Amino acid sequence: MRLTKLLLDETELPISGRYSVRIDKTIVVEPLRHLTEDTFRRILHERSMIQCIGIQTTEADVPELLKYDGPYSSERVNGILIFKRM
Repeated sequence: MRLTKLLLDETELPISGRYSVRIDKTIVVEPLRHLTEDTFRRILHERSMIQCIGIQTTEADVPELLKYDGPYSSERVNGILIFKRM
């Protein structure tokens, strides 16, 4: 599925890419453009625990905001953001 915006608690990130939600509620985000190291560092270090993740999707005719309650921890693997539910 495609996303246009990622919300981590109160922080809004304009990221276009693909995402998936696994059965264990792990969220995997694959940005279409590579994010800079500074952006990753800010996301991963400022927010060691994320309480709510919002995903703005354009799959339907009308943009939809999906919310997932946490807490979540985050990590980056080969340019992909992974949010694991704790």
